[in-house]
Amino acid sequence: MSEKYYAVELQEIINDFNSNKFEIVIKKLNLLSINHPEDKIINRLFASTYFKITNWKKAIEYYEKTLFFEKDKFKIYNNIGFAYFKLGQIENSINSFKKSIKENPSYFPTYNNLAISYNEIGRYNEVIQNFISALELNKKNIIAENGLINIFNFIKPKNTDDHPLIEINKRINEISKKLKIESLDEIKNIERIFSESENIIEELYGNISFRETQIYRKNKKNLNCKRHFQIFNKFNIIPKFCFSCYKVQINLNNVVDLIKLFFIFDYLHLEKNNTRKCIIEMRDKIKGNYKGYIYCSGLNEAQKILDKLNKIITNSGIVDFEILIKHGCSEFYESYPKFEKINFKGSQEMQYRESWQVKENIIDKENPARLENDKKVFNETLRGLNLSDILIIKNWINYADVIGDHSYKLIYKKKVKENFIKSSL
Repeated sequence: MSEKYYAVELQEIINDFNSNKFEIVIKKLNLLSINHPEDKIINRLFASTYFKITNWKKAIEYYEKTLFFEKDKFKIYNNIGFAYFKLGQIENSINSFKKSIKENPSYFPTYNNLAISYNEIGRYNEVIQNFISALELNKKNIIAENGLINIFNFIKPKNTDDHPLIEINKRINEISKKLKIESLDEIKNIERIFSESENIIEELYGNISFRETQIYRKNKKNLNCKRHFQIFNKFNIIPKFCFSCYKVQINLNNVVDLIKLFFIFDYLHLEKNNTRKCIIEMRDKIKGNYKGYIYCSGLNEAQKILDKLNKIITNSGIVDFEILIKHGCSEFYESYPKFEKINFKGSQEMQYRESWQVKENIIDKENPARLENDKKVFNETLRGLNLSDILIIKNWINYADVIGDHSYKLIYKKKVKENFIKSSL
């Protein structure tokens, strides 16, 4: 093969790569590599193409070949670490990210990725250290900023001098303890907590971009909803797990009541510490604006929690609310209307079809079980108000302003600044 022909073929492959014609790229590279098995450009294109099509094993194989000639090895190690993470090989991903940092300690994206890997296996102190390192290199690093804020749901860092966000979170938590709300009729206390918290944020940090809209209080049980929706979206079947999943749903009419419900959920003591969340409704075709959910394993558990919660909410001063039990997720109902119906006195009309198990197994094979050291850790979220709660409530207030719910003015006296909420609705 002449050098001229090689150059022409290579340029065609690069053009195909830039046009996202990845299957064609691989076919052409296989042919071209017969006579150029160690060609660095070919191996780099193989690695980049397999990375693009999420063939992580092949991507790692070719990235490792490129390490012998690449000048910027830190980028290659970073990509290898990312691929290992996608394969669920968390320890390998951590080792690769560490090699990247050793090659170039100033490349902040690798610190983000290393923190995310540590978070996966519950090593929260290392998560904090690496997000702080990333922020020291790039103060506008939103991934690290948001990641650090989210980790406060699981750990209270001891050294507040390490980063202003740690100090802010601590002071917000102290405010909520000092002004503990014994009666949710005490709107002034809610207003004061929010006002003082926002003043602390502005004093120590300034503006924070935080796009979360749901506040969770979680237990250690993995509901694995991502896996279940993957199955539903690919095969339009309801996973077996979801047939035993019920939730107590609370529908509210204004944002102030949603904030009150958040405080109820934060202090609520349940036998299994069931996962619960408060949300603003951002999904298309789903009715209602403000909701709370408590996830239950079975209908009997859901009924007990509903009875208990109904009394608590009634005594809280929240007057206009609806509380009910739902089966699984609302997204299933259009395809399977019978799944939505609940029989409180016997077996359910819709039962799981055992033939669906084959399709569930297909998805599970695509996501193989991890080694013990690589298993994702699920921990309970901490009780008490934290920085992420305040930022999410601020997003709720923005949502209320957009939809014309001015009840928020009872607790928020400032002018609402427009953010991502308006463009998301």
